[in-house]
Amino acid sequence: MILGITGAFGCGKRTVLRFFENRNWFVFDADKVCHSFYTEKNPLIMETVKNNFGEAVFDTNGDINRKKLGEAVFNQPEKMAVLTGTMYPLLTEKLRADIEKCKAAKINGAFEIPLLFEKDFQLEFDKILSIWTDDTLRYERLKGRNFDLQEIKRRDKVQMPPQDKLEKADFAVINNGSTDKLLCQLEFLLDTVLI
Repeated sequence: MILGITGAFGCGKRTVLRFFENRNWFVFDADKVCHSFYTEKNPLIMETVKNNFGEAVFDTNGDINRKKLGEAVFNQPEKMAVLTGTMYPLLTEKLRADIEKCKAAKINGAFEIPLLFEKDFQLEFDKILSIWTDDTLRYERLKGRNFDLQEIKRRDKVQMPPQDKLEKADFAVINNGSTDKLLCQLEFLLDTVLI
């Protein structure tokens, strides 16, 4: 099973990914892969960032300061489009390589991609699982992680509405309760339809 996982910012996708990892599935975290392009100083990404956002988003070691870059990106949507246009082909290449590894090894894979539908990745997967959380609760959880409302709304703006993601997915879990309740839904899904 090659499973795509998506959902809005702050709905619990990472918890879902850990659930599958704990059951010996291969896991893919798109955000971590994208961050690795910065930390490993991918030449194409470094050049794109420098050309579009200047030296101000780099620290004294020549590393990208992700907080400064994040602020710059969200304030300049046209430059954000250039950066994501550079990033997503690299992400797609890595995604497809990891899917092929799973298929060759005949192992299950869970691939968490926030912009799964927005970037047309749906055809890469056998099934898609969407995680949904009520906005009020989602905002509360994110505020507890030191995100302000303006930042949350900025991130939500670049994503498909959570309800649309639910409708497009093969399966959904509702994460409005405790972590235990979320894990129970995942156990049921795994036992009944995913294997």
